[in-house]
Amino acid sequence: MKWNKLAALCAAVWLSACATEWQKGHAEDGRDVMRLQTVRNSTLPESGMIKIGEQDLQAGDILFSSEASVQSLGIRLFSNAAVSHVFLYLGDGEIAEAVGAGVRIRRLDEALKESNLTAAFRRPDLTEENIAALRDFARQQNGRRYNFLGIVKQVPYSLARNACELPVIPRRIRRFCLNTMAAVMIPSFGNRRFFCSQFVIEAFNRAGKPLTSKSPEWLDPADILHMREGDVATFTPKARLNYVGHLQCSTSIWNADCHENTALPLSA
Repeated sequence: MKWNKLAALCAAVWLSACATEWQKGHAEDGRDVMRLQTVRNSTLPESGMIKIGEQDLQAGDILFSSEASVQSLGIRLFSNAAVSHVFLYLGDGEIAEAVGAGVRIRRLDEALKESNLTAAFRRPDLTEENIAALRDFARQQNGRRYNFLGIVKQVPYSLARNACELPVIPRRIRRFCLNTMAAVMIPSFGNRRFFCSQFVIEAFNRAGKPLTSKSPEWLDPADILHMREGDVATFTPKARLNYVGHLQCSTSIWNADCHENTALPLSA
């Protein structure tokens, strides 16, 4: 019985691996201070949720979502995060996403009907040229088939990577471990199909504003979410993402409080 309990404890720690690192912050008096940052698995900012509508979005925004399905729950449990899907807002009420049926462009309001959580984040340095390139890439890939092989390669990696993300592991060692493991377990075969996070990463690559230098097949939706400000990034981000707000929010084990903070301004 003693060994069974120990094994269960070790398994729980392994499956809920929670990376930490020291980050520079600011004290109330303006001084620079170092603080221990833990990876954030919720889509909610520490200051509280901002409720937004479609009119608050900008072309090029990255939208994260989840839905009330077994598949969505499985992805969230594997990645230990509140999101299971990521897609692009193209402007004029349109989104581009990679799903089981392939890459498609459709109306945002249609996507919202299928989701119970949708949070928007923004890369603040996008130019009109970058946004036009994102749109062009999305339209060029419209109809391209889904990368099922990429998902198959992700499954064992999603379990094994927890060994690299234990709280006691320093950032440099953690990232070296993740890079090495991903290179071995997720080899690229030149497949031009996409799953959702791979599609988003590749779109920003084609737009000349890469989110990371790592292979698009290495990242899941949670890895992109962790590129936001005030989080522990899985892979070194080229730029941090700013929180815009929530189009939808539902309480879960990851999002404990969906109450709106009306005192906060929207991100620019």
